[in-house]
Amino acid sequence: MRFFSRKNSVTLEGDHVIKRYRDAATCHREAQSLKFLHGAGLAVPALLGAEDHCLTLEYIPGDTYADLAETMTHAKAEALSRWLAQFYGITGHLRGDVNLRNFLWTGKTCVGVDFEDPSLPGPMEIDMGKIIAFAVTYKPSFTAKKALCARLLLEAFLKTGADCELIQAAYLDEIVAMNNRRAAISVDIKEAALFLR
Repeated sequence: MRFFSRKNSVTLEGDHVIKRYRDAATCHREAQSLKFLHGAGLAVPALLGAEDHCLTLEYIPGDTYADLAETMTHAKAEALSRWLAQFYGITGHLRGDVNLRNFLWTGKTCVGVDFEDPSLPGPMEIDMGKIIAFAVTYKPSFTAKKALCARLLLEAFLKTGADCELIQAAYLDEIVAMNNRRAAISVDIKEAALFLR
C-alpha cells in the first residue's frame, strides 16, 4: 500500500511504514524529530529503524484529517487542537507543514506524521489559521460542511487560549499563499474572509 507523498516514497510493508527519501539530510532530520517528539510523549509514530535514506516507522491506522474535513466533530477538532498545543509546548515552534494529510484520527486521538520539514519560529495561531484554510479549501470547498468544520476547529483552537484575530489573519494569509501556489485554482479572498467569522 502506498501513502500520498509529493516528496518521498511512503509504503506500508507488513506492519511497518517504510519512508524512502531523496536525500540523507532530510531523512536524518525527520528521524531526530521523531525521536525527540516521541520521547516527549507526543502522539507520533515510533521510529523503528533508520538508514541513510530510509526510515522504518510504526504503522498507525486511522483517517487523515484531510479525509475528515466534511465529517468534523467536536472530538476530532479538540484532539487536533490538543496535539498542536502540546507540540508547541514541547518545541516552542510552529509545526510548519500542517497539510491535513499530516494528521491522523485514530478513533480516539490525533497523531502527527511527516516531520521532514524543519519547524519554524512563530505563534501557534499561524499553524491554526493554515489548518482551517486547508480544511475549507479541500474539494468540495466552502460547503456548509466545511463551514461547520471551520467553526469546530476555531472553537477548539480558542480553548487553548489562542488569539482569534491572529488565527483569522493566518487563515487569510494562507488563502493568499494558496492562490499563489495553485495557479489553476483561485480562491476568492472576500468569500474566504466571510467564511471564517
